[in-house]
Amino acid sequence: MYLNVNDLKKGTRGEVLDTITRSSAEVIDQAIEDAQAEVESRLSARYDIAKELQKTAESPDRVTMVVKLIRDIALYNCFSFSAPVNMPESRVKAYDNAIKFLRDAQAEKANIIGLSRLNTNADGTTSSSYVAFGGNEKRNNY
Repeated sequence: MYLNVNDLKKGTRGEVLDTITRSSAEVIDQAIEDAQAEVESRLSARYDIAKELQKTAESPDRVTMVVKLIRDIALYNCFSFSAPVNMPESRVKAYDNAIKFLRDAQAEKANIIGLSRLNTNADGTTSSSYVAFGGNEKRNNY
């Protein structure tokens, strides 16, 4: 797996993690798998995220931002599995920030340094298939 229990303990205290998961490795593994699937589904259109997620928790060359995103989402998942009512506001905020960053990366408003882009040209530049559309806000003429 891309993350392990020690990676999750860097985002919260160990005793809190043990309490919310009831020391169940199955709950932790499920939370990590769900988080990986969510990150992969959001980044797979722009980045070679499958190559990154093949790395193990012991790999020294993991992309720090991807580790942080998966960790924040996995900790949110751990809380939502066991204690969604007692979830700390800081955990909800960290999850919301992770999802916002993933949306920004999808829309090419943010870049994840260290991940290879899928649309990289032979000369190293990246091309984009992102098309922005929209218009002015509707005016109310009275």
